[in-house]
Amino acid sequence: MWIKYPLAALCIAAPMLVATAAAADTDLPAPTQTAPIVGSATAPPDRPVLTGVRHGRHERYDRVTFDFTAGTPAYRVEYLPLIGIGTGDPIPLDGPADLRITFTGVPNTTVNMTTVINPGYPTLRQVKFGGAFEGHILAGLGLADRVGFRVVVLANPPRIAVDVAHQPDAAFGTGTFWSDGPIANIVNLAGVRSGAHPGYDRLVLDLRTADFPLVTVAYTQIAPGRIYIGLVGLTTAPAQITGPRQIQIGLTQLRDVSIVPNENGTVSISANTDHRTGFRVMLLTNPTRLVVDIQH
Repeated sequence: MWIKYPLAALCIAAPMLVATAAAADTDLPAPTQTAPIVGSATAPPDRPVLTGVRHGRHERYDRVTFDFTAGTPAYRVEYLPLIGIGTGDPIPLDGPADLRITFTGVPNTTVNMTTVINPGYPTLRQVKFGGAFEGHILAGLGLADRVGFRVVVLANPPRIAVDVAHQPDAAFGTGTFWSDGPIANIVNLAGVRSGAHPGYDRLVLDLRTADFPLVTVAYTQIAPGRIYIGLVGLTTAPAQITGPRQIQIGLTQLRDVSIVPNENGTVSISANTDHRTGFRVMLLTNPTRLVVDIQH
């Protein structure tokens, strides 16, 4: 249920509306995609009008909803700094990660483009606008971290919701991690990705199996700054590995990764870091992937 605040209490120009909401236990899962998301309009470009912005805290994500009349416009959502339309000047947002939203085909808006919203949620820190000009509207979300997001287009009334996942709540440590597997018959590694986050570097191992092999993550004794990742399937069938075996990364902590398939079907992965520090491990599904975060 949305809680509507009096406009006077929000110190914004009418007919702007901001609302917050608490989530039900039957919420959607946390979004995981971080690549740009582009969507088409549901109405001709001379019809949608932006009439309001709402925000809500959910169990696994925070949501910002943009209300329209006469349909929704085309949109693009991506990790880029918010800028002013016509000037290109950067507009600072609260939080180390900026998510920019571009609406195209909005001839008018009743929302005050100088509005600043500060929800103070786990991930969502701030909402600002970069202006409106010639059918384009820019908005920015200030986030506590570069997390997964998704876009949901809804009707009756027309609206576009942007969900941003909560940050992981697992603690960093240096102890050995063991999974409950193995369940997957073989190790099938589809690729390796990495990324910089505020306070940590992230290593992602994408797997092609629906289930996980046995996973072991630990610092090695030979090289104190090297993290060993072991993958073991139920059988000794040869592992399937796509992509390079030696990967240079060069982030604050995570420097490089090497992948070695063994004769018994297991896979040994070494991640060299700048120095020994805390790490955390997450086993994520849809798609299946192993995530190792290395603390700065």
